[in-house]
Amino acid sequence: MAMKEFGRGLPRGVLLATLVLASVPALATGAAAQAPEDWALTLSSARFPGDETSPEALASALAAADAHYGLPPAPGGAAFERLGPEGLRSAVHLRFPTGESRGTLVFVHGYQEHGLSAPALVRAALDSGWTYAGLDLPGHGASPGERGWVDDFSGYGAAVGALLDGGPIRRDRPVLVVGFSTGGAAIVEFLSTLPTDTPARTEGFLLLSPLVRIVAWWPSRLGLLLAEWAMPRLPGRTVGMTHDKGWKRRAARDPLRVGDPPSAWMHVLVRWEASLAARAPRPEAVRALWGGSDTVVNSAYGRRSLSRLFPAASHAEIRGAYHGLPFEGGDYLEAVLAELREAMDEAAAGR
Repeated sequence: MAMKEFGRGLPRGVLLATLVLASVPALATGAAAQAPEDWALTLSSARFPGDETSPEALASALAAADAHYGLPPAPGGAAFERLGPEGLRSAVHLRFPTGESRGTLVFVHGYQEHGLSAPALVRAALDSGWTYAGLDLPGHGASPGERGWVDDFSGYGAAVGALLDGGPIRRDRPVLVVGFSTGGAAIVEFLSTLPTDTPARTEGFLLLSPLVRIVAWWPSRLGLLLAEWAMPRLPGRTVGMTHDKGWKRRAARDPLRVGDPPSAWMHVLVRWEASLAARAPRPEAVRALWGGSDTVVNSAYGRRSLSRLFPAASHAEIRGAYHGLPFEGGDYLEAVLAELREAMDEAAAGR
């Protein structure tokens, strides 16, 4: 009798695990992208050893990328670089303002996204006279690696460090580092692994919906163990990301986005989150901005964790905003951009 009841319950259990796993790709914020366009292929292969991309072809690819994301040509021009040790070589998308740059806004994207996935932030930087530097994390955008995969979050932290210590960042001007979701986790990884007596040498850090834990943390982990064998890759999710109704369509057409992500990435996230308990507090006065209606990350837990790691941290919330703060629409986006401009002003004043 017990075996019969178990047999009847098994499909329901597998279904439950599958439904629980649907909350895991809350970090996987969109449908699978279509086949890459020529300009995306050019960027993905450019600047590697043996690359034969001509300056004219690269300039054409950069212009096509701006057109795809609805960006006007950058007043001071565009550039594309790779930074980091051999085998990492993360891609960096650079856009320059008119005349002398007032500072550099570094953007570290969320899971599945890339350095040009938040055009509103590019415009805000250029309109304020700042250089924009958008990083592609390992396994994302034009950076190398299996799509959506990293062996350890140390790879994300190393990519952030390579950019902040690299040539594109002018140290005679203020620097503001902005991280969204997993990009926020990458910044936390970079900062929390610096030697205790080593300053970050950066004027400001703004984290947008930073990832520490996702919602339904324990059920999602259980569901992953039960159903991972049947779902090596998770379907993308767009529900609850933004009030901008056109974002889902644009995300599906984005050739630089990661498609369906590997389910095993959740294990890497779990290991990283557990490691934070052993990290020593840091002095940086990071600011975290949360969406009041975020159903992706556990914001209450994230606040507590970040406040322990960064005792000088401050937190703010945009009531009603969803998880995808850089992609929000209407008044929600305006509130995000107001926080961004304030952070740029504070970074400039702190210089």
